[in-house]
Amino acid sequence: RLLLATGSSPQGHRLAQGLGHQIEPPVPSLFTFNIADPHLHALAGVSVESAHLRLQLSEGKPLEQTGAVLITHWGLSGPAVLKLSAWGARSLHDHRYRGTLWVNWLPSSSADQIRQVLNETKTQHGKKAIATFNPLPLPRRLWHYLGDRSAIAPETRWADLSKASLNQLVQQISQSSFAIAGKSTFKDEFVTCGGIRLKEIDFKTMQSRCCPHLYCAGEILDIDGVTGGFNFQSAWTTGWIAGQSMAAATTGAAIAGASPGGSQ
Repeated sequence: RLLLATGSSPQGHRLAQGLGHQIEPPVPSLFTFNIADPHLHALAGVSVESAHLRLQLSEGKPLEQTGAVLITHWGLSGPAVLKLSAWGARSLHDHRYRGTLWVNWLPSSSADQIRQVLNETKTQHGKKAIATFNPLPLPRRLWHYLGDRSAIAPETRWADLSKASLNQLVQQISQSSFAIAGKSTFKDEFVTCGGIRLKEIDFKTMQSRCCPHLYCAGEILDIDGVTGGFNFQSAWTTGWIAGQSMAAATTGAAIAGASPGGSQ
């Protein structure tokens, strides 16, 4: 019995192909998005507990995800971005990691509800500066950034905010647009999408359906989870199943080959 557990190594893929398997082309998965905006980079460390992301590539339907987002020195990261990169790993690779990302920083409120809050603020707190009085549950630095993107001067008072500027601010809060310009790895939680096609493996035993007595486990298979932890668990679980199956098969062969009346 032979176990192939070579991860994303090209040598392992060549061995599997030589033994009759087809390989889904490997591409990176679980990565963050590079965004060429130095003003955004200046917010590194700012996080939003729940944001809605919509990724549009030049072809195909948009990909969507909701969850925590972290602003970094190179762009956007966090669980929602990593999940989006996992579901769209192959499409993003095919598009050279170029696309448009729309972010709704307050998905729990509609654009009309946000507009209503801002209009009420104009009425009730007109003398206060927009930069220093934020009526929405957004981090202070992000609020300043969205104001800048809306071309609103920091010293502008709420009473002086024009209807057009208010609408622009609502737009930035509910649908900020960013051009993705590449990817980055996320610490050490970098995995590969691709590998041995899953239909070619018996998942009850992890034995190959193409080559008897060959077993496969871990990232050599076309499995990638939405976080690094799921990929560790997949490697441990498939390795355990394969080991148990190989041991059982070996014991069974030995028993079957024992001489009549012999001890076991």
